[in-house]
Amino acid sequence: MNGLEIVVLSIGALWLFIAAVVIGYPLIAGQIRVGLDPVSREDDPQAFWKAYVFSTTLFLAMSIAAWFFMHFILHLRR
Repeated sequence: MNGLEIVVLSIGALWLFIAAVVIGYPLIAGQIRVGLDPVSREDDPQAFWKAYVFSTTLFLAMSIAAWFFMHFILHLRR
């Protein structure tokens, strides 16, 4: 493996860790922050799931955009 492959794999591993926290933690904890206020799954399930879907969608959209940017940069190097 060359240096570039190691960097790409390191970024991928870091992304997997961040994805596990962003997507998994609210499900395990049962609450998510909306602005400055935490929303509990037991107290207000509709608001919790709405915030969770919005957060997850935003995270995945930004991840896809970052992948396209990284893909573009890597192809410029060749």
